[in-house]
Amino acid sequence: MFYCLFFINIKTRQVHLAGITRRIDNQWLIEQTQKLDAVFDLKSGKAVLIRDRDIKFSKEFDKFFEDKGISVMKIPPHSPNLNPYAESWVATVKRECLDHFLIIGEVHLEYLVKEFVNYYNSHRPHSSLDNQPINNCPVKIDGEIRARPILGGLMHHYYRQ
Repeated sequence: MFYCLFFINIKTRQVHLAGITRRIDNQWLIEQTQKLDAVFDLKSGKAVLIRDRDIKFSKEFDKFFEDKGISVMKIPPHSPNLNPYAESWVATVKRECLDHFLIIGEVHLEYLVKEFVNYYNSHRPHSSLDNQPINNCPVKIDGEIRARPILGGLMHHYYRQ
């Protein structure tokens, strides 16, 4: 079994993969979170980390965020419906990516998830954003249509040349 630590900015819907491991401990959690230090936008002063009550998240993990001015909010036990963005993303990455591969190790899993996160953040249309990608890049309306395969052709990014 592997553990995947990720963060989602609820406002932008952007996913940030912190890391994947076979053995999770407090030190690994803090190290992976520190790598994403630039991801946490603290300009608004209203940053909140919503997380489940898994015992893997220690007091030191919470303190790391509180020291940065981020409030930590734990959802009630047995209430995944109170963390819908994370639950939805997990279901999406499983359904649209991982269910189509025979994963042969940690490196392979990390490659697949990183590629999917890149696709998810830059090209995948999101129904909550009027079927636009998160990055909201302008779309060319003239030119020949091209397709760039993603994850060996499991998904494609269509664009105009």
